[in-house]
Amino acid sequence: MRSESPGSRRALVAGAAGYLGGSVVRALTAAGWEVRGLVRRPESSARVEEAGGVAVVGSILDSHSVDAALRGCELAVHVAASGSASPEDPRRAEHVRVGGCRILLRGARTQGVRRVVVGSGYWVYADQPGTITEESEVDPRGESFVNWMTERVALDPGFRGTVETLVVRPGMVYGDGSWFRPLVESIRDGSYRYIDGGSNAWSFVSLEDAGTAFAHVAEVGAPGEVYNLVDGRPAPWREFGDFVAGRIARPSPPSISMSEASAGYGGDVAHHLHARRACSSAKIARLGWTPRSSDFREGLSELLAKMAGVPPPG
Repeated sequence: MRSESPGSRRALVAGAAGYLGGSVVRALTAAGWEVRGLVRRPESSARVEEAGGVAVVGSILDSHSVDAALRGCELAVHVAASGSASPEDPRRAEHVRVGGCRILLRGARTQGVRRVVVGSGYWVYADQPGTITEESEVDPRGESFVNWMTERVALDPGFRGTVETLVVRPGMVYGDGSWFRPLVESIRDGSYRYIDGGSNAWSFVSLEDAGTAFAHVAEVGAPGEVYNLVDGRPAPWREFGDFVAGRIARPSPPSISMSEASAGYGGDVAHHLHARRACSSAKIARLGWTPRSSDFREGLSELLAKMAGVPPPG
């Protein structure tokens, strides 16, 4: 287990053992931060340490463990999430995202943390045909409403006090896990379906690039601001899926109607999958951040080759 060095810049990442959290830990460590990763279970510690951080066992819903984890930090990043509601606690996602944000901000004020970066998601935006900027209309539904409430807490002066808070809204973050691996497997087994032809635009960013963007915003982002996190090259959903299908030698998935999607996935999920969200990356680009994979084709080629255990094409 790594130990901390005296005099280092310290950051806490809540959700450090998760899909996005591990990438944030790696990026902050590479940028010279001493990173603590808050994990709920001891068995998750190895993931944090593999990413270069120091694991701290605790819960974002427990103010005592949060205060202890924040002690000596000048930065905190909230990407903790609960993937789905449990029968024992159907509102767990809201507890972790919204309640956890409140506890983290109270702890940040108490412990003298200078800055808190809160992860959200671009699904808070309304379905719209033009290019989305940070000022575009929002229409949070389902899980995205929880992210929206989390943003409101983060930017509320009553909760943040003198702490500098920033919000990052990632687009579709593709990497080996989360939503992307099930997508690949469902295209592979022939069960994947587009909605109404899949012509609606999505916005993308690779998992590695998402981590570096969070680290960059943490360093130079303006307090109180919201940043879209995308590679700046939106594309139709079908174009993305067909590229995956071609790389794994499978046919293009067929399409279903919106009514069929709503019946199968639920109304909120179907709405999000069908919505048009071509996001601009201009604001985060003005901070000096550029993605390593400037287009999903570049990032997916390398990622799918790694997932298949073969080198990418030369």
